[in-house]
Amino acid sequence: MAAGMEFAPTPAMALHASPALVAFAAFLQLPSLDLDARVAQELAENPALEEDPDPAPCPLCGAAPAPCPCLTWGGPAPERPRTGPAPEPRAEDRAAWLLADVRAALPAADAPLAGYLVGSLGPRGRLDGTVEEIAADLGVEPGRVRRVLDALRAAAPPGTGARDLRECLLLQLDRWEEVHGTREPLVRAVLAHHLDALADEEHSAGAAAALGVPEDAIRRVGTFVRSELRPSAALDQAPPPAGACTPPDLVITRHPQDPDRYAVTLLEPLRLRLTVSPAYLACLSDPPPPAHGDGRDGERQARLQVARAREFLSRLDRRWSTLHRVAEYVVDTQRPFLDQGPAQLRPLCRREVAEALGLHESTVSRAVAGRVALLPCRRTMPLAGFFAPATGVRTVLRDLVEHESLPLSDAELAGLLAERGFPVARRTVAKYRTGLGIAPRARRAAAVDATAARGAA
Repeated sequence: MAAGMEFAPTPAMALHASPALVAFAAFLQLPSLDLDARVAQELAENPALEEDPDPAPCPLCGAAPAPCPCLTWGGPAPERPRTGPAPEPRAEDRAAWLLADVRAALPAADAPLAGYLVGSLGPRGRLDGTVEEIAADLGVEPGRVRRVLDALRAAAPPGTGARDLRECLLLQLDRWEEVHGTREPLVRAVLAHHLDALADEEHSAGAAAALGVPEDAIRRVGTFVRSELRPSAALDQAPPPAGACTPPDLVITRHPQDPDRYAVTLLEPLRLRLTVSPAYLACLSDPPPPAHGDGRDGERQARLQVARAREFLSRLDRRWSTLHRVAEYVVDTQRPFLDQGPAQLRPLCRREVAEALGLHESTVSRAVAGRVALLPCRRTMPLAGFFAPATGVRTVLRDLVEHESLPLSDAELAGLLAERGFPVARRTVAKYRTGLGIAPRARRAAAVDATAARGAA
């Protein structure tokens, strides 16, 4: 016998990514700045692709072109014509998010006190009473009120929680010195002891003599205060905290027809307004008389360039369509989060979004990666922040068991979890229960019976 080897074809079925799918995946994942560079390169290489000369309006303020300065941190766009009413953030939205930020920095026991202080803020962001007066009214220690007030001032715009104009300006000066890393002792002294000198030049000489500086220095302090500080906390136009000034990729606003829903607007299509050159299209639709040689080569080249431009626009449209679909689903799912703040963020994973939209999970991951959303409260956050791990279900499960009047079975717990927005199977409940160290129903029931027997004895 002799052993030998030979190659024989064997039919088999397998899934392979097409070159077009691979190219789209890479195109979808491009960050916004890289896409800008890719568009600039395509415009330079293909004369059949042109920028639309008509600017698109800003989705927030109606100004053109978009994105305008208001999309940096949500402030107004001064001295720009409006094409429609600007959807301002609602006061309750701002209050809800401010309260959520304050609560996140405090123990749970101080949450009611935080709600009281946020609800007590006036239109200028000021409080009517002192720390001691508020503590006496609520029957708590002044130290607790001071701790919550410090957390409120750290999360809110500079000057929030002040009692009067002097304290408001001093709080803003604290934040200004912190941001710029410098000290302004003369400004602080004038604000603390000679505020009248900034409003009435007749007091400038007295303030200068008391502080031992020339009158010009007092006038320079006045110029500084008018340019850098504000008489109120500006709760409606406050920039976000440091690190949150990344330009957004999408804007979330109240739906114009349904205030209970939210609308999603992508900024890339407004910024990158591209079109196939009308001159090229006219040339191809009305070709010149038949030619030979270079004439036919030129027509063939024009057709290739138009086809390349259309293919590039098609890839852009597909990118934007995918981004918009994913963002709309995520925003609609996390509507309570947008209404009431981070405490209402529900568990959401990329697989759920992919199954709901008929996409691959990797496509959703690429669409979400690196995207930044501008929220209705005029704050920016990563789109990935809308996805929360399923840790909330464990917290709710522990709470249900701790407050059960009679021991519940895993099936009964699964039904209660589903009513609270966590549709999980009975086997999943058993797995979570074991991980939390919670005994099965029979052992919990036996423990209850033993406790009752000891009480009766």
